Amino acid sequence: MSPTKGSHAIHGPLPQIPAGVTSLKLGALIFDGFDLLDVMGPMRVFGDEFHKLDIEIIFVSHSLEPCTSTQQVTVTPHHTLETAPKLDFFFIPGGIGTRTYINNEKLIQQVKARAEAATWTLTVCTGAGILAKTGLIDGYSATTNKAVFEWPVSQGPNVKWIKRARWVQDGKFVTSSGVSAGIDAALFVISELTSLEVAHKVATYIEYTWHENADEDPFADKYPYTASP
Repeated sequence: MSPTKGSHAIHGPLPQIPAGVTSLKLGALIFDGFDLLDVMGPMRVFGDEFHKLDIEIIFVSHSLEPCTSTQQVTVTPHHTLETAPKLDFFFIPGGIGTRTYINNEKLIQQVKARAEAATWTLTVCTGAGILAKTGLIDGYSATTNKAVFEWPVSQGPNVKWIKRARWVQDGKFVTSSGVSAGIDAALFVISELTSLEVAHKVATYIEYTWHENADEDPFADKYPYTASP
């Protein structure tokens, strides 16, 4: 049985790996105040040996200065947004740092260029607010962290926000709910690019219970804005 994908992909299914492509680059955006699990959870999935995809993971930022997560772990970028090589995946996490990031128009335009050029663009948590700010997902379906749902919504009033979703795939964009939901979305992407069986093997190997129902975030009812009526 396939993961429940929902009916929100109004711009089509997830793109497949282009013919002849044998290696892929994933650029994960980092900044001061990024959420550690938003980034490292999905990177554990994309970097796993079980799916046998050759995915090189690099960290990108506005500069080469080290970035400190909200959880006080510091990561040094490999490249800047301007100098990074062509990225197949572009990944945008959330975290308290998103609140200041969206006020820098130059950075938003750099993010827009990277997201536009990538084959796949993924967000976790309030990273959806950064993507929404670029305007690229106007008219697309998306979701975000249930605890602070209204903030990303304010950055993209023309986005079709799905309140209760664990993750949403719409065309090349995959947006997920808060923190650990990024792992669920990453497993979904792996299932689409390889197979459901492979994705389950990855989940088992990392000892993670995959929330396969994209339409139902088990944490949605804990917050007034996304709770059932």
